[in-house]
Amino acid sequence: MRSRGARLTLLILFIVSLGATVYLFWNGESLAGARSTALRSFEQSARSTTRAVLDTRAAQQAYVAAGQSGEIWPAKVAGGIEAVRNGLTDLRANATSPQALSELEAALGTLDDFAQLDRRARDYRRTGQNLLASDLVFQDGAKMTGSIDARLEQARASEIAAGEAEVATFRSRQVFALTAGAAAAALVVLLLLPGGEPERQESTVSSLAGRAAPAFAASSAVEHLDLENEPEAWSTPAPLSGPEPREHAVESADAAAVPAGEPAPQQVQIHVHRPEPPRTDFRGLASLCTDLARLMDSEQLPSLLDRASTLLDARGIILWIADPDGRELNPIVAHGYPAQLVNRLGTIPRDAQNATAAAFRTSLLQTVNPDGGSSGAIAAPLVTAGGCVGVMAAELRRGADNAESRLAAAAIVAAQLATLVGPPARPHGTAEAAGA
Repeated sequence: MRSRGARLTLLILFIVSLGATVYLFWNGESLAGARSTALRSFEQSARSTTRAVLDTRAAQQAYVAAGQSGEIWPAKVAGGIEAVRNGLTDLRANATSPQALSELEAALGTLDDFAQLDRRARDYRRTGQNLLASDLVFQDGAKMTGSIDARLEQARASEIAAGEAEVATFRSRQVFALTAGAAAAALVVLLLLPGGEPERQESTVSSLAGRAAPAFAASSAVEHLDLENEPEAWSTPAPLSGPEPREHAVESADAAAVPAGEPAPQQVQIHVHRPEPPRTDFRGLASLCTDLARLMDSEQLPSLLDRASTLLDARGIILWIADPDGRELNPIVAHGYPAQLVNRLGTIPRDAQNATAAAFRTSLLQTVNPDGGSSGAIAAPLVTAGGCVGVMAAELRRGADNAESRLAAAAIVAAQLATLVGPPARPHGTAEAAGA
């Protein structure tokens, strides 16, 4: 028997180790939560700044558009440059990754060059030299804004990668704390166990049961399982010397099948492969489909498309609706792109060689795999009882793959949007011509 002082010392050590484990786990959880919140804020700010860059480029291109005059567009460009500058400054202040800081510094330098170019373009426009202004806007200006957009995306990806690595480090520290605490607890429990009692208990059982001690232990274990599964057996337990149940007989037959002196057969362990859970937020997808089904006003559609782009990890979504003849597709609603860009898209013929037209012709989901210079895309057909009425085209962000869960989510959203469009209307006089 150990002294009370030694037991008290072990108990104090156990309490101290338990407190240290709790503190380390709580500290890791707090740090991981704070870093995850900072990453979400950084990503939202990066997306807002990217939209400001695209709006500024579209407003500058309106300088040389036909029928545009006055100072409304220069004022919008000046406001957009200031908004982009503020966004880049905030991102630089919150960034922790060296690569993200380098990309943001370069983006700020390109923005200063863009501001100087904008002043030259306005001077050319003021003096009537629209050709020179067009060269600056559509060549140098578009190239600069594209560079700013690419550097923003690279900074966002670098910061998220660094933040996720930090969160993984915090999680590993939590696992280490729990493992160390469990090991300390097990060690203290083993040290607190009184010595010599297991041998005395085994000798007591052997003296009471004689040679039937192993059968007694096996019978007790099986009876314990039977009592858990059959409550009515509580009042009538099987006697030790009587016939065993069917489970006991099977066990005895297996034991008798092994010859004396030979080792028992080894147990086979079956490892079940658990598939990786989908990365798509299907709870949010269900909520989006519910809100689409309740849609009463078309003005609410852009906000719903914003949620759809977040679920699909898409930079933008365009809804292409077929004309009554089904010969071409027209862009009706777009999200993530400037309105001026959507107005210049034009139509897509039915027999065009692209993913959108292929999805419309075949009524099957089409994908575009990403490569080194462009991101991937998904074209999901809007199919109704009357046939395919349009296509939902989603441009994925860089780094997003065409995973099965993402394709399934795109098909679900497209099916819900198809209920809002309805079957294509027949052109006037088609029914009369068919009857004739």
